[in-house]
Amino acid sequence: MATLQKFGGNWTEEKLNIFTSYLDAYLIALQNQKFKKIYIDAFAGTGEIETSDGGQFLVGSAKRALASEKKFDHYYFIEADSQKAGELQDMINSEFPQMRRIVTIFCGDANDKLAEIISNVDWRCNRGLLFLDPYATQVNWTTLENVAQTKSIDVWYLFPFSALDRMLPKNGKYDKWEDCIDRLLGDAGWRKEFYKKDPQMTLFDLFPEPGQSDGERMVKDANPDHIKEYILSRLGIIFPCVSKHARIFRNSRNSPMFLFCFAIASESPKAQGLALRMADYILKNK
Repeated sequence: MATLQKFGGNWTEEKLNIFTSYLDAYLIALQNQKFKKIYIDAFAGTGEIETSDGGQFLVGSAKRALASEKKFDHYYFIEADSQKAGELQDMINSEFPQMRRIVTIFCGDANDKLAEIISNVDWRCNRGLLFLDPYATQVNWTTLENVAQTKSIDVWYLFPFSALDRMLPKNGKYDKWEDCIDRLLGDAGWRKEFYKKDPQMTLFDLFPEPGQSDGERMVKDANPDHIKEYILSRLGIIFPCVSKHARIFRNSRNSPMFLFCFAIASESPKAQGLALRMADYILKNK
């Protein structure tokens, strides 16, 4: 019996609908182009999803991509769990047998396998659409840099907003998380961006912690809008074009959970303009 993935929440269908709408528009836009079209799903799963709250049973991104009326020339699926990767292969064999020859499934770490795929594709004559849909902080900044360097991939990235926010404690004691945040955001700039010196001295500041001098107690200075803008600005450093209309997905308590970002690796103004118009229209209307 197939294993249903359990993750996400009330925003999961919204996310999938946004992505699928762009995928369909992308295939139409490139249908008469000379380039071959590559689809990459870095956290592919089994093709079926049950949301963590048990409220929805959904068709996942992998099956949606395969079922699209227009097709890619090749599909790459990455899944870390060997059982789920096997079930994804079984689903393809059963429901899309005619497409098996243009599908490759990798089982392993998304960062490693994505690097392998990118290095084995000639991006001068291929164009790609990448879906980065991690559960938490799995995506390394170096992976995003690798994607951007292809100059040929459009990427939808579900950034782990709540995970980052949890790793930024109000009292400035982020020591145990800083390596993870550096890996996620690419450098140490977030320390100055999200923290400031606490202007209110207390008795305890007379006995500073190791590494701090008198009056250097740091406190968090970042709200959700600030964090969102910083994430987009970071993406804008490595990608030539990033949508300003990234969607924040919130849980039932209205807490920000993920930031759905869109970035374009192409340096062509024409390609950027078309991709951005499509993505922004979908983000504003879906």
